[in-house]
Amino acid sequence: LMNLRWVHAVLIMFSAALAVLFGVWCLGLYWHGHGVGTLFAAVAAFAASCGLVAYDSWFLRKTRSLR
Repeated sequence: LMNLRWVHAVLIMFSAALAVLFGVWCLGLYWHGHGVGTLFAAVAAFAASCGLVAYDSWFLRKTRSLR
């Protein structure tokens, strides 16, 4: 059974994966001529995904001693 620390970490990783999928979807729309707004959304989604991964690793390091 997972504790709350790992549930939080897994949810953050799922959020990062969802942000990557959203970024890929936005890039697909941009390549089909839907305007530069979709390109900005893709860049923002990829940046958010990187931020979520960085936060997740920080969180796991910070809470390593908790049980």
